[in-house]
Amino acid sequence: MKFLIVLFTLFAFSSALKCHKTDNGTVASSDCPADDTKCSGPVFMEYTGIVDATVLYNCGECTANQTANETCVECASDDCNAIVAGEDFKCDAYEFKTDAFVKSETQETCKRLKATAAKCKLPGAKATAADSFSSSCGVCTQATLDDGTCKNGSIAAVFSTVLALFVLFNLL
Repeated sequence: MKFLIVLFTLFAFSSALKCHKTDNGTVASSDCPADDTKCSGPVFMEYTGIVDATVLYNCGECTANQTANETCVECASDDCNAIVAGEDFKCDAYEFKTDAFVKSETQETCKRLKATAAKCKLPGAKATAADSFSSSCGVCTQATLDDGTCKNGSIAAVFSTVLALFVLFNLL
């Protein structure tokens, strides 16, 4: 009986770390070599997506270059390097014309994690070309809200516009 307890204890504490790994373009959970104590993978920036698509999911540490460029992240538990992406969504795009931002005819595709709400933002009343309002995906920082250069919007507005067009064209 003591032998079984010792054997079980050794097995329980000697199992290899599992990490998501990229193999021929496919990402899947895999056992790591016994000497690997970390998983690594690409950095995911909310509302933008993976920062550098060349960074692979792997067992082991990030390269020095990846760490310096902040494109890779490390962790130390089973499958901790998995990114659970949510569905992409769209926000209205804005462009600066003459002296103000105007809504573009195109929309911007936004990336998010599954647990992150779909949020859009728009230029505030005090936004100028110098403010370089470059993306309508996500939420404004407190500083840009306070200075009036950014205003939080809603994905519901995009949905209601699409719904209205759908109803209109189905009635014709």
